[in-house]
Amino acid sequence: MVDLELTSVRDWQLLRLTTDEISVDVVPGLGGTIVSLRRRSDDLELLWQTPWGLRMRGAASIPGNSEAAMMDSFPGGWQSLFPNGGDTATAHGAEWGFDGEARVAPFDWEQAGSSVIMKTRLVRSPFQITKIISLKGGQVTVGETIRNVGGEPIETMWGHQVIFGPPLLSAGTVVDAAAAIVHPDPSVSSGSSYDDITPWPRTLMSGSMINLRTLPVADSYETRLAYLADFSRPLVSLTNPGLDLAVDLEWNSEAWPYLWYSLEAGRRSGFPWFSDGYFLALTPSSSWPAHGLHDARRESSATLWVSPDEAISTHLSLTVRAGGGRG
Repeated sequence: MVDLELTSVRDWQLLRLTTDEISVDVVPGLGGTIVSLRRRSDDLELLWQTPWGLRMRGAASIPGNSEAAMMDSFPGGWQSLFPNGGDTATAHGAEWGFDGEARVAPFDWEQAGSSVIMKTRLVRSPFQITKIISLKGGQVTVGETIRNVGGEPIETMWGHQVIFGPPLLSAGTVVDAAAAIVHPDPSVSSGSSYDDITPWPRTLMSGSMINLRTLPVADSYETRLAYLADFSRPLVSLTNPGLDLAVDLEWNSEAWPYLWYSLEAGRRSGFPWFSDGYFLALTPSSSWPAHGLHDARRESSATLWVSPDEAISTHLSLTVRAGGGRG
């Protein structure tokens, strides 16, 4: 049984879906973002929110670059990245912005049984998006369909970013992935190249080899950015035995064959984290690296072309379960 409650937070309409095991808060007017996912037995929050959280609807912003503009409306949580991912890109006659337009597009919605169906039409690219959020027990599934309603093929990037934070995230948390290989990101790992390949869970980082399976403490002055590929099964799990908690992230690898692994643990000084960020963002994606459409085309030839009237569907599920016993 799934219950739906309508409420308002900072002038945003918020949908709260609950089962006996989890509760999920969705903001249709801000990209259909999932801003909160809680385990009901102890009200433990699994997703990470930005320090400013969900700002008042219509809050003023000052001029800035594309990343700064993105941060002004970024609450954290779980968002769609489309038709661009990462650094802003000018494509097909318009600037698509940092992480694309879908994350801020207003969605209309309706309830259908145990699901919420949301729909929107983007402005800067010719796409209709349908997003279906469903709950069952301890699992939330987001299904998404993109449809090119224009008259020409469009090159895109597409993914979902799910950001985890404390208390799930800690030095005792273990990350398991069914990936075979890892590519480093030279913007974070000096001296490396996108062509460098290591077996999971190893990757190059600032001149040394690190283990992505284990996490540092919050103030370890560390940033990680890497790309996982060649999955035997599209699955990543985070386990925190001290909380008797684990989450499994599983998705459709036909549409999203790659996963971005991005960790912030106090290294990034100045805006926006000021040496105080601590989160792990996992992003199943059609493309890599996470630096916009043009870099994805140039570095990996992994962009996604969508023909006129073509519709592509995919899904992403997050399952909350017990994880190893307390203590």
